[in-house]
Amino acid sequence: MRVLMAAPSSPARLHNLAPLAWALRTAGHEVKIAGSSSFVEEILRTSCVAVELESEAALAESGALTEFAELWRPQVVVSDALAPAGTAAARAVGAVAVRVLGALDEPDADDTADVTLDTVPPSLRNGSGSVRAMRHVPYFGPVVVPNWLRRKARRARVLLSLTDETLFAPLFDAVAGADFELVCAARVPAGVTLPANVRLVDSAPPAALLSTCAAVIHDGDAALALAAAANGLPQLSLAESAITARVAAVGAGKTGSAEGARTLTADEELGRAAKALREEIAALPAPRTVVAELTR
Repeated sequence: MRVLMAAPSSPARLHNLAPLAWALRTAGHEVKIAGSSSFVEEILRTSCVAVELESEAALAESGALTEFAELWRPQVVVSDALAPAGTAAARAVGAVAVRVLGALDEPDADDTADVTLDTVPPSLRNGSGSVRAMRHVPYFGPVVVPNWLRRKARRARVLLSLTDETLFAPLFDAVAGADFELVCAARVPAGVTLPANVRLVDSAPPAALLSTCAAVIHDGDAALALAAAANGLPQLSLAESAITARVAAVGAGKTGSAEGARTLTADEELGRAAKALREEIAALPAPRTVVAELTR
């Protein structure tokens, strides 16, 4: 069977589609992923065949994507929520239209796709509508396990991922002397004092690191928030978003002040809620199960 996927120029959104693409390929189906010219190299990094579209607008309008669909004749068209041209292309060739929701999307009552898959667990949604749940499989692109990670940690490890440089100083002040090692690969601003329990490394890829961690601290990264949830890790988000607010609401994380970082690994209730969220995610249908249902 031929499956055409449509991915907007966002690595996080492409990575959300990748596990389904792999499940389709390993089940013996032919998969191509369409994206803008500037995004082709990112698509190739998933080891899938890329279809080059002239611009990002082609994923919002049906023209270019439909033209390729009419040439290739896929039986299924899978699109990210920000690539509505996928549904139009599916309709043009009589294919099954599949829409995949990510962490920043909401179920839409006006959704015209035949099947809508949601990679966010039900407990982290305000409403599920008529969507079908699919297990979130964290993926961050190709990574190499860093050499320093091959040595066993002497104490609990917490992954730090920040994009806002102003957050380093208050966070480092809050965790100084805490009974865990804070690991990050960021460039710390000049003048910020580095506590003894903070470890700066050249590379800290979440895909290699999360299974060795006791908690995660970030500034609202939706992909990292879901990955932490899938790994059963308590998390602190220093910036609130819809997904991090819901993680906090189910008791598996905190949002707001850096002061919450100090007790992140010692809070037993937080740990239990994080593990319950991991179990909920693990119980959802895996991509290969969804593929079997889509291709009957």
